[in-house]
Amino acid sequence: MALAPATTPPEIRVYASFPRTVALGPDKLNLDPGPESSNWRWVHCLTIPLVTLSALQFSKRPLKWIRYAIGVVIGAEGDLSFSPDSESHSPVDYQVGSLPSESMSLYYHVGGEERRLRMFPLGPTTTRRTSVTSSSSGVTTRRARFREEVGERDGYTCVVSGLPGFACDAVHLVPHSKGDKYISMYTRHRSRDTTGGDVIENINSVRNGLFLNKITHSSLGTRVAFLPTPNFAMSTTDIDSTAPPTEKRCTAHVFELGAQGLLGLTIPSGSPLRISETEATTSPECQWPPDVLFDLVYANAVLYHFGTPELTQELNSEGWKDILCPDGILTGADHNYDSDLGSRTCTSTDGRATGTRPDRLDMIMALPYILVPPDELRAVLREKEERAEEVERRRVRERVGDWMEGIVDDDSEPPPPTLSPPLTPSRENEEEDRGA
Repeated sequence: MALAPATTPPEIRVYASFPRTVALGPDKLNLDPGPESSNWRWVHCLTIPLVTLSALQFSKRPLKWIRYAIGVVIGAEGDLSFSPDSESHSPVDYQVGSLPSESMSLYYHVGGEERRLRMFPLGPTTTRRTSVTSSSSGVTTRRARFREEVGERDGYTCVVSGLPGFACDAVHLVPHSKGDKYISMYTRHRSRDTTGGDVIENINSVRNGLFLNKITHSSLGTRVAFLPTPNFAMSTTDIDSTAPPTEKRCTAHVFELGAQGLLGLTIPSGSPLRISETEATTSPECQWPPDVLFDLVYANAVLYHFGTPELTQELNSEGWKDILCPDGILTGADHNYDSDLGSRTCTSTDGRATGTRPDRLDMIMALPYILVPPDELRAVLREKEERAEEVERRRVRERVGDWMEGIVDDDSEPPPPTLSPPLTPSRENEEEDRGA
């Protein structure tokens, strides 16, 4: 008897559109050098098994969760639709609480202004790591200070489980190895705060840290991530029907079915983090992490579990290697810390990186360029850098010219000489007597 053909379990396929080519405009990248219909193409980004999504129970409104998940992966706010037509699509009904019984495809539409501001703010060269050149003693001192400051803010107990300090680590949300440049560029271009309050310049900022138990730390960004609400796609009521929609909350989600104890002892997935109440009493540098950092960690976990092979294969090709992270160096400690990011970096005994490929955080920054040929993108970025250098040279010449003009103006009208007053007769006699 012939066996019945195997059937694929029902799944949700999520697509986002990216350009095939980009050009350098007067002050930014031109994303539409040709007709949009020919330049933009839909890419299969996420595959989410229906049985998995149903079992994880991340939200009472699963389509809202999918909207958030794809939004933080590509870095822009948009809408899901059943239609790929960019002109006539309509958003899905986000209030639906049940999942379909059959496979379906969803298309994530992002508006033009959101594309320009969020998806393509700068070239992927900004994902390069800063080389590690500090001495081991300096790194140890900074790590110790980081632990002390994060622990003080969070009360020296795990913000998920409440476990005491001896069982906890002070964890960088953006790993220490990514460096100041990565966290600065990422937060600047994902910022939603008009005052820049969610921009972080220092990788060791307290706002890049959480006090977590060691088990949760080891799973962060892969099997565990934290969902901040409210966000552009979800209210807190979508997570907890008893909570006010605008209540500020950060919810711990376990992405691996059947995994027990990843949040510490008996803490279940869906539990809220204890947000440290320091906003009004401490400086901004010591406050709770901004949502953009939780978004990054969540996007990392989404890609780890639901990212399609097409994305990984494309961005791991040799052509992308020197664009994404050519000068990254990880110490042994950093390699252990980043082992779950998917990076593969070897460091020789003299500190040189002998081999590297992008990790998922690099992919998140570079994803919008996935369809652009690497050689073409490299040429555009080179031209962009040359223009920036020329602007800087022109600025320096103007400053030097202004300075020189100031010197010439000062020397053109010398001050008149100081003349002694004429001597009176009485003073003449005094001078003669003094001379005698």
